[in-house]
Amino acid sequence: YSFLLAPSVELSELPISLTETKRLKKKNYFLGEGRKDWKPKQELLINNANVTELFKRFRKHSIAEVEKNGHINPLRILSLSHIFPLNKFDTKKCVTRHFDHQTREALKSIASNTKPEIKRMSGKAVAYCENKANEENDDDDDSEKEEEKEEEKKGEGNESMLVMVKDLVDHTIHFRASAANSSETTFTEKYLLPIIQRVLLKDASEDTIYTMIDKPESNNMKPDFMIGAKVRTKEVYFFFIEVKRPEATSKYQPEDDYTKLMKEMKCSVDTQLRLGVLNPTSLGVLVEGFKCTLFQMKLVSDGIYMPVAFDRFSLVKEIHQLVNLPSVVEAFYFVKVLIAKNNLSNNKITNSIQSELEDFIEDVSKKRTKEEKRAGEKRICSSFDTKFVSKKKTDEVNK
Repeated sequence: YSFLLAPSVELSELPISLTETKRLKKKNYFLGEGRKDWKPKQELLINNANVTELFKRFRKHSIAEVEKNGHINPLRILSLSHIFPLNKFDTKKCVTRHFDHQTREALKSIASNTKPEIKRMSGKAVAYCENKANEENDDDDDSEKEEEKEEEKKGEGNESMLVMVKDLVDHTIHFRASAANSSETTFTEKYLLPIIQRVLLKDASEDTIYTMIDKPESNNMKPDFMIGAKVRTKEVYFFFIEVKRPEATSKYQPEDDYTKLMKEMKCSVDTQLRLGVLNPTSLGVLVEGFKCTLFQMKLVSDGIYMPVAFDRFSLVKEIHQLVNLPSVVEAFYFVKVLIAKNNLSNNKITNSIQSELEDFIEDVSKKRTKEEKRAGEKRICSSFDTKFVSKKKTDEVNK
């Protein structure tokens, strides 16, 4: 099922060849391995609300909307692939907007029970950034800076977030060249890459693998950044970033960046299920201009993949916005380091930092039986793909 794209004001301003191409194309929402029928093996009940049944009706209505009107919004597109997002920061990107008060409260309770806690920094980091932003000249003595960093490292196995903030402040102050607004790659390189390199990639193990921008996945998805691990001969990713530079839109994409990110996260969960992982998790950041939202996705029940937005932060565009850096580092640090755990070794208690990345690598690398992998495979609800297809080709298929 598909709909014919109507020409818009923007389309009329495009070259004739591109305009005609878009007029001759339709969106098909039901490509790929997805299935329209959904027969849940179990039901999710929260506060006397049958969440599974409600989502099932919502998804069924989404299918009917395509068949009747030929188009649906991103939330309904996601429901076709069993993705039901909760987003307290943006109601337009939250499935609760389609339900009554009782259901919304039930879904909010799921979000509050599943969202992770982010380690927050002390006010010292913000004060440091404020001082640096207010300085007219960066004339601190370099040796003094090094002494400060060494002081922060004392008593801790890994560098603290404050050291990361100081390094990024230093980078921002010394690399002030403006990035061209017309280039998403340049935007990513200037505003995101230093954070990725400093917080995520520095001191990462050799088992960690990442890719940026130019490497599409096997399902033709193309995240702007993703990080994961090599599992024997397979690359498994679990953290994704989708970037939309300021004032850019997704007019001529079959799916917007939000939908793409959610599907990339689901693809990761499905890959982990095929490997026999019992409780798969994926993470993602949606970058919309300088505003960023951090998501965590879990398979909360049969056929219900639920991404929860649990943190929001802003990138640093100008020097006077350096105070944004601590919240940026907190979010990315969560991906790298989840929690400090107490390990028992030789009857001695030793403190160690367990990285979320290390946790993921350890979990997906475990050898599992064929039975465990088959059990995981059965839990997967395949996704639909949305693509532009030619009107002629679609008409032939629908005959």
